[in-house]
Amino acid sequence: MATLTIAASKAASKTRSKQHENVGKLLEAKRDELRRRRNHRLGDVSIDREPDDEGALATNNFAKDLAIATLERERQELVEIEAALERIKAGEYGVCETCGSPIREVRLQALPWARLCIRCADRGSEFALAGD
Repeated sequence: MATLTIAASKAASKTRSKQHENVGKLLEAKRDELRRRRNHRLGDVSIDREPDDEGALATNNFAKDLAIATLERERQELVEIEAALERIKAGEYGVCETCGSPIREVRLQALPWARLCIRCADRGSEFALAGD
């Protein structure tokens, strides 16, 4: 009976490893795409010349602010993707960093770089709101 349990555990571990390998490939593709987009967007933040009127200046400032916010969001997403790839390499992917419980597959499909299970993520949101 113990041999059967060990064999089943090894088979489940091999399946998870293969799934995580596939997730790693998807994360690498997403990382590469984000890097390409960031490099393309960097030109949106550069200053070509001073606009001729206040309306054009306001429009340019708004466009630059939007580009900077997008770049920052993409930068943070890249950081999270890199961290997820490191967790895959370390064999820690899919494990909540706070409580050590497995992160549900549905959550990982929706947010492949998730560090926390939904329960711990909700607790973190509650603490963040309490601090406001």
